[in-house]
Amino acid sequence: MTVDYFVTRPQFKLAAGVALLFVIVSSFLFSTFVLNSNEEMERHAVTRINRIRDSLVAYEKRWGFDRLLQFVKDTDAWHDDEALISIVDAGDRSVLHTSSEISQPDAWGALGQPHQSLVLGKGFRKHRLFVASSPLSQGRLLVGQSDRKASVYRNLLLTSFALLNATAMASLLLLGMIFSRRSRSRIEAMKSALATFTAGDFDCRINFPGPVDALYELAYAINASLEHTKVLVQNLNYTSSDIAHNLKKPMTRLRQRLELASNGDLGRMEFKRKIEGALEEIDSLIATFEALLNIGQLQSGDMRSRFVDVDITALLTQIIEIYEPMIVDSGHYLETALPAKPVGTVRGDRELLMEMFVNFIENSILHCQSGTTIRIGLQRVKGGINVVISDNGPGVPSSEVENLYRRFYRLDASRAKPGHGLGVPCSVAIAELHGAVVEFGDNKPGLAVTIYFRTDPAAETPQLGLRMRSGLRVVPVSKR
Repeated sequence: MTVDYFVTRPQFKLAAGVALLFVIVSSFLFSTFVLNSNEEMERHAVTRINRIRDSLVAYEKRWGFDRLLQFVKDTDAWHDDEALISIVDAGDRSVLHTSSEISQPDAWGALGQPHQSLVLGKGFRKHRLFVASSPLSQGRLLVGQSDRKASVYRNLLLTSFALLNATAMASLLLLGMIFSRRSRSRIEAMKSALATFTAGDFDCRINFPGPVDALYELAYAINASLEHTKVLVQNLNYTSSDIAHNLKKPMTRLRQRLELASNGDLGRMEFKRKIEGALEEIDSLIATFEALLNIGQLQSGDMRSRFVDVDITALLTQIIEIYEPMIVDSGHYLETALPAKPVGTVRGDRELLMEMFVNFIENSILHCQSGTTIRIGLQRVKGGINVVISDNGPGVPSSEVENLYRRFYRLDASRAKPGHGLGVPCSVAIAELHGAVVEFGDNKPGLAVTIYFRTDPAAETPQLGLRMRSGLRVVPVSKR
């Protein structure tokens, strides 16, 4: 990739904009500082030479003109490069001039310049000479003060400022290129993963190291979307085979019942029983297809349009009031752990949420022996709300937990108990519709079902490579 490519990236343009803004603001502040400093130094120089002039005039008045000349000649302070004393007689003839840098006519000529000052030198050696004059008893006095040292410091400050600005700009532009390159590599990783996924590798996921930033969060969201898409595609591919495999037996039984009824050798009552049995099989098939259609509709997400704020505490309280007599009548015990105050609301469909919770409660009632304790709990956790429905029944072997998410899967292989194996997949689909996730865990003994509702996504930091709470595994590599 060329440099031209990087300088056209938004990150580099942002860094260049920040660098330009830094230069503009710092230049404005520095210019203001320099102007104020120059004015202050000018006032200080003028004040100093006026004070010196007045002191020398007072000295001459007290001790006389000749003593003043001798005093100036003997004082080393008037013979350096910063100050000068120039005295002329009544006919403007030179009597004394202490500076070797500037001639006496030029020094006296500064009185006619703006601010009574004269510019000396060129380039970085450029400085100004400020003068002030006063009459004496036998001539005139000129006192001068140069800002040479201040000019040296000012030039050094200007050089330092220019180097600082250049360094800051170079650093910001370099950072812009680094961030641009890193962002580009992450975007390329996303594009590559999406292209690979589209080509048919449904296990492909985006993977790059931290730190966690906006693109990292985006990659996590894309991975979650790819996982969801993978599940939908798998469901679509497996639906036909699942239906053929799991409905073959009921369809065969239905055909046998109808075949026996069509022979005409049955009595009236026997014929009626065969027809009623066939109707029951048909009703069961209709219920199965309705459940499959409901799962498909839930996974499509069309029902989100009717979402409202649902108080989970109030909903669970209502479910407990309805199902407590049923739990007790079935020989089980009920424990509840609901907080005294509401833990908050979630966006969702109240009826669907009730159906999901009821499915898990009824599973505990159906699959646990008499005397089992069923517990319903609710708690606020970091970033969301946990609803836990658990029991101390036989539980589910760890090797079978992943199978609970499969359609038509039933832990009871003999299928002696009623059901179609679609209750858990339907409940998981309801949870995913609400942005919630379902986990099955070991209650030691028994089964614990945790439904986690995310209410504050900002409180969670997504970490690629972790096992998703829905029980589905994310593969955070380009290819498995």
